[in-house]
Amino acid sequence: MKMISLKKILITLLTGLILILGVFPACAVSSPVSTQTVTIRVPKTNAISTGYGTSGDSQMEAMDVSPDNTETPIGNLYVQSCSNSNTQLWVRASGDFRGTKTTNSLELSNLKFAVPGANGKTNFSNGYVKAGDQNPHADGDGKISLDLYMSVPYGTAPDTYTATVYLTSVLDATAPA
Repeated sequence: MKMISLKKILITLLTGLILILGVFPACAVSSPVSTQTVTIRVPKTNAISTGYGTSGDSQMEAMDVSPDNTETPIGNLYVQSCSNSNTQLWVRASGDFRGTKTTNSLELSNLKFAVPGANGKTNFSNGYVKAGDQNPHADGDGKISLDLYMSVPYGTAPDTYTATVYLTSVLDATAPA
């Protein structure tokens, strides 16, 4: 009989202990304020978008440039930096202008660019040429404007001539490959 009472006492103690341990977290001291540390990493980003003229067209067409060896302004190409780090804008072209209807060509050296207020007219070339620096600002537009000029030599055959211009943004001062 003593065994049963000892067993009952043990069961009662064990049940009480379980109840106390189960209820204790619910009765813990609570606060109306809690903190949690949030950590994010923002990597360097480097991206640009381009447009032509005031409408932001992606293709530039200079109409009727006279063959008179005069540097004729053919438009304004702007480059919008979407980067969050200081970058440099580099430009190059694919080669000479090629006629679309004939086999004639215009030398690439006839195409020049200038960044208003930053540099004089510079020839495009097959290799990259630095056009300028772009520094991001939360309240700025991050644009670099390139004024383009074309000189068409006397005697150039009538045609539509095309070339491709490449605009590249880099995060360091090294020219792109």
